[in-house]
Amino acid sequence: MSGILVSAAGPSMRAALRELALPTFRRWADRWGWAVDVGDLPSDGVAADAGAQRAKWAKIGLLRAALERAPLAMWVDADVLILRDDEDVSGHLHPAAFQALALEQVPSEHRVNPNTGVWLLRSCPQAFAFLDAVAAAGPQPGPWADQGAVLAALGWNRGDERYHWARPGPGNDFLTGTSWLPSGWNQPWTAPREDDDCFNSSAGSYGDRPLVPRPHALHFMGMTPAARYRAMAAVTGSIPGPREPIDC
Repeated sequence: MSGILVSAAGPSMRAALRELALPTFRRWADRWGWAVDVGDLPSDGVAADAGAQRAKWAKIGLLRAALERAPLAMWVDADVLILRDDEDVSGHLHPAAFQALALEQVPSEHRVNPNTGVWLLRSCPQAFAFLDAVAAAGPQPGPWADQGAVLAALGWNRGDERYHWARPGPGNDFLTGTSWLPSGWNQPWTAPREDDDCFNSSAGSYGDRPLVPRPHALHFMGMTPAARYRAMAAVTGSIPGPREPIDC
């Protein structure tokens, strides 16, 4: 076993995970010798309500459990589709690094920050120490319970209360031990969307985000569960056979 791909969802996102995302996880994992561990959360929610915050925070414990069983663990959010199976993500983890994350760039909010929707970790003391630091920071207020804590543990400048103007900060040894995934491993879905379908960022904020034409992983971030399911279903209907990428 190369590693464990980990994901989970509560009632509102369970159908999207099980019916749409999971087949893409398994296709990629089968190609590269990874196990897939998908769990059910007792509750979740929308935006930054209490249920949503608990669901986001659950990934910290689930990642720790996976790292106790495998040399690598990769968390993938329930609203992500893995569109290509022609590359093992572990090739982007520097030999001296304990984790790898992709950077999210939002020009309209003047922010750049690591995004935990796809999060690769190596089972080693520094990874467990980092998860300890994230746990010590605790669930953060606002839209990012877990991601805000990760930024705090990395010494990132988090900007204002909505993370506008977030940018690299003073950093620390954890930041030094972090590799950066190509943006195509956590590409935001940038097709047109309605403001009523969004939370945290406006619909218009997705129009000028950097776009990788043939991403490995497509992330339907910042949307209500119903809107996510519709968009993910539309994309999965165009996914070709194994080892063939698609344009998004």
